[in-house]
Amino acid sequence: MTRWRHPPLVVLPALVAILALLAYPLVITAVISLAEYRAGRGIIYDLSLRNFARFLGDPYYLGVLWTTLRISLLVTLGCLVLGYPFAYWTARQRPWLRALLLFAALAPLMVSVTIRSLGWIVILADNGPINGLLIWTGLVERPVRMIYNEFAVVLGLIEALLPFMVLSVLTSLQGIQPEVLRAAAIAGAPPRLVFLRVILPLTLPGIAAGSLLVFAIAASSFVTPRILGGGMTKTVANLVVEQFLVTLNWPFGAAIGLLLVALVLGVYTIQHVLVRRLQGNRQ
Repeated sequence: MTRWRHPPLVVLPALVAILALLAYPLVITAVISLAEYRAGRGIIYDLSLRNFARFLGDPYYLGVLWTTLRISLLVTLGCLVLGYPFAYWTARQRPWLRALLLFAALAPLMVSVTIRSLGWIVILADNGPINGLLIWTGLVERPVRMIYNEFAVVLGLIEALLPFMVLSVLTSLQGIQPEVLRAAAIAGAPPRLVFLRVILPLTLPGIAAGSLLVFAIAASSFVTPRILGGGMTKTVANLVVEQFLVTLNWPFGAAIGLLLVALVLGVYTIQHVLVRRLQGNRQ
């Protein structure tokens, strides 16, 4: 196997793009987060950590952070519970049916998330089809409040991000060699044991990748919580937008954004350690 001591020239454009589009904006955001905003004077570059201390020392902002974490974890769990069985069933189908099911899973991505969020308002409204069905069957006497709350935000994000989980898990499932499954069957392992001891461990990387992708997007999502939450469900992304566009306090908004990045990186670190330990225990 050839090992590169230095990156080949073909990857230099990608490295330059990453530095220009990701690293440089993060550095600028970090510098702005250390500044101070003063009404009538704008941004004063009196570098300090007061913006981070303000966020971490305020119970209101910590509550918003906890709400964001809770919603992101619920969305990730919901996508995993719904996406893994679908991906597992899809991987066992014939090629033409597998392609059709994969297209059906990815088709919602062709529609704007704003339009899909507005569609959920119609479905979950007090006079919508779900409440109409519940009242018609006699399960409830009056409409159930299902819109403009955390439930609606979680449901909308699960629908929006489910394709990412399905695609990640399906890729891992398709990477399992049929000979491995046949060997387990020849050894006398029942289907349940084959799944728990062979299939599930081999798909842990796909689960981890899909979970991280879903969590990161859910934690930084702005449109869906804004529309389906109706301003009643505050998330960190909403705070960042408000600080930048409403109060014009860019330093505080930059500090909140960096704390959100730190949250995602922290979850990724914990997930990476857990997956490594699980894989080590299986070996």
